[in-house]
Amino acid sequence: MLENRHKRYFDVYRNYEIRGKSFDLYAECHVRTERTILGYALDAYEAHDYRMLKCYDRPSLSEIVNLYNWITLEYDNWVNPKENHMCTFLTLVVVLSKGASRELVRFVEGIKHGRHFKFGLRGWYELRFLLVDLSNERVWSNVSGRQIKEDFIIKPEPKSFLKKIFTWR
Repeated sequence: MLENRHKRYFDVYRNYEIRGKSFDLYAECHVRTERTILGYALDAYEAHDYRMLKCYDRPSLSEIVNLYNWITLEYDNWVNPKENHMCTFLTLVVVLSKGASRELVRFVEGIKHGRHFKFGLRGWYELRFLLVDLSNERVWSNVSGRQIKEDFIIKPEPKSFLKKIFTWR
């Protein structure tokens, strides 16, 4: 279901390995916006969004902390603050099949990691961290992850054609 939600705008890969970490689903989207006058480009901005999804039964807090520490050390593999860079979003999604502990939820909600490059002139990057509990159908996120939280909310499949159109996401 999550793969189908992302296929329209993202390049989606299953069982993807990055720098020694394997993810069940990996998606990336690159957008370039240009302003032009009479065919000449005035300026251009690039936005990048990378989403990494990893499934667990019931992970310990130390496993999730290790995943967070890994992404904070390796973020420069995705972020390239060149002249036209506007923003890069790295999203880590942890899917749990057997519920989430309170410590895990508190840790995820308290995460704040990002960086501005050259006082924001070369853009910025933010880390979005989401925790999806399949057994209770709940989603928790850090502050920057709230913007995309709806992408990971479990919704029942509508039965009629019109409902599919109106509830499509």
